[in-house]
Amino acid sequence: MGTWGTSLYDNDSTGDIRGDFLDKLKRGKTNEEATKELVDENMNTGDTEEEPLFWLDLADTQWNYGRLLPEVKEKALFYLSQDKEWERWGGSEQQKQVAWKMTLETLKRKLESPQPPIKKLSKYRFYHCKWNMGDVFAYRFTSNYSKEKGFEGKYVIFRKVSEDTWWPGHIIPVVQVYKWLGNNIPSMDKLSDFDLLPACYNPSALKNNPNKPLEYKIKLISESEKAIPRENLIFLGNLPGDDIIPFRGKDYWTGYQEVGWESSKYNTKFEHYVIDMYLAWCDIKT
Repeated sequence: MGTWGTSLYDNDSTGDIRGDFLDKLKRGKTNEEATKELVDENMNTGDTEEEPLFWLDLADTQWNYGRLLPEVKEKALFYLSQDKEWERWGGSEQQKQVAWKMTLETLKRKLESPQPPIKKLSKYRFYHCKWNMGDVFAYRFTSNYSKEKGFEGKYVIFRKVSEDTWWPGHIIPVVQVYKWLGNNIPSMDKLSDFDLLPACYNPSALKNNPNKPLEYKIKLISESEKAIPRENLIFLGNLPGDDIIPFRGKDYWTGYQEVGWESSKYNTKFEHYVIDMYLAWCDIKT
């Protein structure tokens, strides 16, 4: 386990415990159910060093949200009574030992004091894409980036071919983008004339690995109906096909490129992604 400081959360495990506990509550679990699941998930690892930190963090988290269970409090106070836990930063780490002692003293006083009223947590509202498999859309570029690159007002076409999950439980579309950008939207019967846009930023990968199959699917991240830029989209119709893959469950990992209507630290913005990929691949036959 990695530990880098003397705060209760300055290690690899305790931040996860806090986040996992709140995540379970937001999914509709009761306090007792969330606690039992966390215990089952974390107490079978055989790591005796982490066990005290697990109970201390869980007790601190539950107290902060007015949900401290008696058995969790009892476990935490037991470990707070053990000399070994107070000496976690012993030896040459004297300064850290003093700081860690203050952390534990603060926690002990907290757990022995009345906890605050229960804090309400909003439950997750999961989005499930309403588009049908095979639905085809034209998207009109309107961003400053598209203007800078000379594509403002032009269209790109994509088709939903599967579904995937996006944390914490949204069901989002998996689409394939056609390698075409233009001013006039083509008819559906013309789509078979277009190649698909590879979901790979480096065209040289095709030259270096000519036998490696290219991926063409991307996750199109949508966390709500409001997030979809309807003013940019035109529904063209439905195109069934053998390439459509049914949803394979929330635990199935696809590894598809993650693209969102807006950018974030987790994904690229749709317009930026499509334009960059088109410029990289437009003259390469795939």
